[in-house]
Parts: sequence; structure tokens; C-alpha cells
Amino acid sequence: MSEPVPVTWVRGRRPPRPRKPRRRGLRGRTGAGITAAGLVLALAVAAGAFAVQRYESHMRESGVEAVATVENILVFRSARNLEVSFTTATGREVTTRLDDFPRDPAPEIGDRLTIRYDPDRPDVTLWDVREPPDFTGATVFLVCLSAVLAAASIVFFCFTRRHSRKR
Repeated sequence: MSEPVPVTWVRGRRPPRPRKPRRRGLRGRTGAGITAAGLVLALAVAAGAFAVQRYESHMRESGVEAVATVENILVFRSARNLEVSFTTATGREVTTRLDDFPRDPAPEIGDRLTIRYDPDRPDVTLWDVREPPDFTGATVFLVCLSAVLAAASIVFFCFTRRHSRKR
């Protein structure tokens, strides 16, 4: 008797292919891309901390004091914004808004406040001298956030590299 020929293909159907095991996790380029994005974000936050510190020192060094008159009080929720007018050292009349967080005593219309303004942008950058700008907390927070982002990015990169080498 002759031996039967094994049938490997049936009409209309293909033989099943052996499946390759699927890799899990991130591969090298994806992990490196996410790490690079994290490091760029950390660098941007650090640059923000530098800008905040530079702004504060600039305002302390070049800010000019003037006496402003409260023209209007704009209440928004629990905070108040004051519309004030003052004359700059060059004689320019300026009317602008001043953030006035709840303080005691609350200013009234017609009150006179001592303010400090930036001579380059007197209508935008000013503050009440009763509460000088202190951005130390914001600067420390931004520096810490930058360090955490950079460390997390590096740990993430090391973790993805280790897992991609094992396979």
C-alpha cells in the first residue's frame, strides 16, 4: 500500500501562521522621545523660574514710586481690582488696573496709594508698595518642579531601556 500524502492546504483556507510573541511596553525610540519631551518641559519650567526671579529683581532695581488715586473698584468674587490713575516721572498720565487682593483696610474711591511701576511699561507693570512683590515661593516651586520632571524623565528613560534590552 502506498503511504497517504499529508494535506497541508485545503482549498479556500490557508494554513495558520505561527504567531510571534507580542512585545509589551515602549520601544527605544518611543521611550527616548517621551524622555526628550519631559526634559524639554523641565527646561521650560526652569526657564520660567529664571524669568520670574529676573522680573522680581528688575522691578526692585528699576521700579519708580508714585502716588496713585483710586478711581474705581472692580469686585470679582473675593478679589478686588482697583482702577488707579497716576503721573509718571516723565509727566505721562496713566490710568490702569491694579490687583488688590483683600487687605485691611480696604481702599475706597478717592484714596491715595503709593505704588511702584516699571518705567518701560507703567500701564501694565505696577504694584502697591504695601505688599511688595515676593516671588520666592513661586521660584522655589518652579525649580523643584523642574528637578522632579527631569528626574522622572531620566528614570523613565532608564526603565524603558532596561525593558527593551531584556527582550
